[in-house]
Amino acid sequence: MKIPHGRPTAAALTLLSTLYAAWPAAAQQVQVGGQIRQTANRVQKGSAGPLYELRDNASRLSFRGSEDLGGGLRAQFGLEMGYAADTGEQTDPLYRHSYVALAGPWGSLALGRLDSGNPTGSPLYSQVTAITSFAANDAGATAIGTSMLNARNRTSNAIGYRSPSFGGAELMARAYLRGAGTPDEAEDDARSLDLGLLYRSDTWIAGLAVAKDDRAGGLKPNEFDAKWQAGARLSVAAIEPYVLLGQERYEATATTRRQVRFALLGAEWRLGAHTLVLNLMRRDVQASPTGVRRRAQAAWMVALSKRTELQAFADTDGVDSSRSDVRVRAVGAGIKHVF
Repeated sequence: MKIPHGRPTAAALTLLSTLYAAWPAAAQQVQVGGQIRQTANRVQKGSAGPLYELRDNASRLSFRGSEDLGGGLRAQFGLEMGYAADTGEQTDPLYRHSYVALAGPWGSLALGRLDSGNPTGSPLYSQVTAITSFAANDAGATAIGTSMLNARNRTSNAIGYRSPSFGGAELMARAYLRGAGTPDEAEDDARSLDLGLLYRSDTWIAGLAVAKDDRAGGLKPNEFDAKWQAGARLSVAAIEPYVLLGQERYEATATTRRQVRFALLGAEWRLGAHTLVLNLMRRDVQASPTGVRRRAQAAWMVALSKRTELQAFADTDGVDSSRSDVRVRAVGAGIKHVF
């Protein structure tokens, strides 16, 4: 483009602004992506009549980027917003994760609101996603990550670390503050620490994780205290079986549980574009000394492309064996698209 002498023209200004915008892009990379997941469900609770709903299943919009700092060091950031695709409403809080991180030969270090989507992963939840399969999403009517497994994932005021892989093994650690940050409770009054070890090979995946909570002045009644979890997945054929189990400890009262055990046994079967998932679960009910929560779910997914998937599922949740007329039964079908 030829720029005439004298006052800058609109074309010249456009060229200069384009060059200015393109200059830092050579060193910094930014990606925009996300997912839209929706299903039409039929849900029935106890003996009540069925509820028909169009349900969002953790749709999100994400921005992430990195900058090469030289010497093997890289700066990274991520912002991921959650929203309900069926209504357009945003999640509360708005950001699923919001972090800044540094990565190098020594591993990755991240600060902010963290989940398994950040470079340091999630000591508990990353094991769940590596070892088990969801039927079909860990959200909506089929959510199990928090309700059945208590694999806390999304935490604010957090510092995370992930080691390099040593022969297929990697360590994940996260420390975070849970205090309210008010005159009545300092921000650091409640603290948590999660540690996870995950091993991957060509034929199997295995993991072990522990977690511990503390609070100034002692834990509150029925507050989570500590846990361990362990699991493994075998990947040698079209059918991949897996198991995840663990035990949690709570600050129990006279009418609630101190120890809570949980277990998940499942399998994934893949045949071309088709995937079938079956999960069987059991969890002690902490609020009831005798209650047990048993749950079974099955899902069928068909990949129409690398980004688009059809989903169908059935889920039955006993909720609490010590209570009557509380079972929840759900079936649904929908679409997941990754962009």
